[in-house]
Amino acid sequence: MAAHISPARRRLRLTGRVAAVLTALAIGTAALTSCAATPSAPSAAGAHDAAAEVSQAKPPVGVVVTADVPYAGTSNRQQQLDVCAPTPNGTVHPAVLLIHGGGWVSGDKSTTEAQCEWLAQSGFVTFNIDYRLAPAARYPAGSDDVTAALRFMRLPATTSRFEIDPHRIAAFGGSAGGNLATTLAVSGTGPLTSGDRVSALVDLSGPVDLTSGALTATQKQSLTNYETTYLGCKTLARCPKAAAASPLRAVTSDDPPTFIGQSSADYVPHQQGDALAAALKTAGVPVTVEQIPGAHHSFAVLTPTMKTDITAFLHANIGS
Repeated sequence: MAAHISPARRRLRLTGRVAAVLTALAIGTAALTSCAATPSAPSAAGAHDAAAEVSQAKPPVGVVVTADVPYAGTSNRQQQLDVCAPTPNGTVHPAVLLIHGGGWVSGDKSTTEAQCEWLAQSGFVTFNIDYRLAPAARYPAGSDDVTAALRFMRLPATTSRFEIDPHRIAAFGGSAGGNLATTLAVSGTGPLTSGDRVSALVDLSGPVDLTSGALTATQKQSLTNYETTYLGCKTLARCPKAAAASPLRAVTSDDPPTFIGQSSADYVPHQQGDALAAALKTAGVPVTVEQIPGAHHSFAVLTPTMKTDITAFLHANIGS
């Protein structure tokens, strides 16, 4: 049964995330403060960059939202998702797994409501997920939740209820969500149309190499703080989990076509996206990189042109 999200309910849901937000403030106050600055200012948590694009109280015409659907067999509110779908008409649609940002320590699916509705308007049934956050749930909890959400999407009961084609699914994430989406996309083997694989990837400002090295040496300390909190390490230099959480190190020739969006002075340095693009090209995987000027981050890089290009990319790779 469809459940539209009212402004009052949104406020209640957001208050339930206060503890996570306080944690983010404790480890990156200066970076989070920048979320309240002008849209061109860099920020630490991708969820905050989408604040300028606030979802309406009711979904737009032609979109049905089903809220707070459990996907992992638990009652944990951080393991629920919202589904934004075109009005049911008996037609089977491709699907998108949408993953919010927030430095792995904050944010929730309410911050990507507008993107969920835009994708539904574009013909994609979109599963907008919450996932467990650090420090209470460190790596690989968030990554495991993304995989659980994909498996939920492919259940016969889900495909029937929401009229989706389980063989045409894309992953789409921003900032920390970009890391999680990319990790999902480059994991596993076999066809991109089944199991734990996806047929396309959209990564906005995702950190793809968390190891101590050239790509993390010059980034802001606040970003490093998010990464070490997520990984449960004191430093990146002494963190065995860092390599496992770095999808750049897992790129292979059977990975899905990828769209990378970023800005020239992104909070997550654009060299991260550039390195991912280079690795994919070397492996023979189709990749598109779109960079806008300025210091926009995560979903804030979504200019009208980029949204049009992403829609075209998704239609080309998972259909309509």
